[in-house]
Amino acid sequence: MNLNKDMNLDIKGLGMIMYSDFAVLHITEGEDYFSKSYQTPQQVVRHIKDGSIVGFCTTSPGRYILKFRSGYPVESDLNSAEFKLRLGIEIRDGRICVRDLYDLMRWRKSCPDNQCIELENGFYHITLFGDVPDSGVLGDNQIIYVYLNRLNNMPELRYDGVPIYSE
Repeated sequence: MNLNKDMNLDIKGLGMIMYSDFAVLHITEGEDYFSKSYQTPQQVVRHIKDGSIVGFCTTSPGRYILKFRSGYPVESDLNSAEFKLRLGIEIRDGRICVRDLYDLMRWRKSCPDNQCIELENGFYHITLFGDVPDSGVLGDNQIIYVYLNRLNNMPELRYDGVPIYSE
């Protein structure tokens, strides 16, 4: 797999989620899944460790430019980045969907095609990294590199709260 795809994502909330379709089949159209099952740090961590609905906090709404790449980033790029985060995800349906965290408050089953990336089924280690935009405003066409490295098993993650990208 040689992934090299960019995605623009406008979010109104304070974070975003990634998932494969199987992970959200149980959510009904219009449901407020956020309030019921994704609001507390414990609820979020359960999803993060399962690799189902993988969310992270950006701390700011705005436009994000996600640059999806395969493998792991060059260590020097990662080390020089202001923000970095490692997550994991399970893909069962041949694609990863990326949405605004607040979409969980009034769920719509359909994810726009331009917010989906085709991937082989399996487990992936996600490496996110980037810097504050030139404007100094988080979410102002902010670039986030999203590296996906396929693994044999779900990576072991150590979170006890909501993963925050801007720390």
